[in-house]
Amino acid sequence: MKTLLFLLLAMNAAAVEIIAHRGFSAKAPENTIEAFELAWKSGADACELDIHLTADGEVVVIHDKDTKRTFPGENKVIAQTKLAELSDLPTLTEALATMPADRGRFVIEIKTGAEIVPALVKVLVKVLEPLKPRAKQIAIISFQREACIAAKKALPWIPVLQLSGSKDKKTKQPIDLTEVIAKAKADGLDGLDLGADWAWSEAMVAQIHAAGLTAVVYTINKPADVARYAKLGLDGITTDDPVMAKKALE
Repeated sequence: MKTLLFLLLAMNAAAVEIIAHRGFSAKAPENTIEAFELAWKSGADACELDIHLTADGEVVVIHDKDTKRTFPGENKVIAQTKLAELSDLPTLTEALATMPADRGRFVIEIKTGAEIVPALVKVLVKVLEPLKPRAKQIAIISFQREACIAAKKALPWIPVLQLSGSKDKKTKQPIDLTEVIAKAKADGLDGLDLGADWAWSEAMVAQIHAAGLTAVVYTINKPADVARYAKLGLDGITTDDPVMAKKALE
């Protein structure tokens, strides 16, 4: 019986998708072509990236709303700046071009509201329409509920997951998982991408799965934690170091 349990746990761990947070951000500058290429080379199952909309309607890859943190010495607000003035940032199209043709997946986090969705659709249709099977290599996530709804409505063939921490950012009150699940189902979404601050357990994962949703956790950077989360039956684990995470599952 113990041997069977061990095998089942090992199978669950092996099935977990390891998602490189902003690329291989433990070894390369976050959200850069270098970080994505290193993640693919290192065997990551997927890469997460963040997108913003420029003043002239282009989709660029950066986490913050401005360049102050990632490009010291300058402070350009993305929404107020044209693409030509943001030459250090990769476009979403350039980032997607790093993805292997036969494996891998990009998890695209919308950092703005729903206003970016038309531009996002334009990029994804152009990149994926000729090769529709590659739609499986894209997922969309966001903390913004309206952005998730708009993305799912515009791109029903792409999985969309709701991001959430365990507490409301404004009130600091605990968020009810049952309510999060209900909203995701009502919005037609495909899964939940929840922070490590939630009280994760096998029962919690089972509750999410019972609703027909996938369950992903972010951002896990210690080997023991990766191994522990994998045994819960999660579908994905987001980490800054995909090599460490892969070794933790061996």
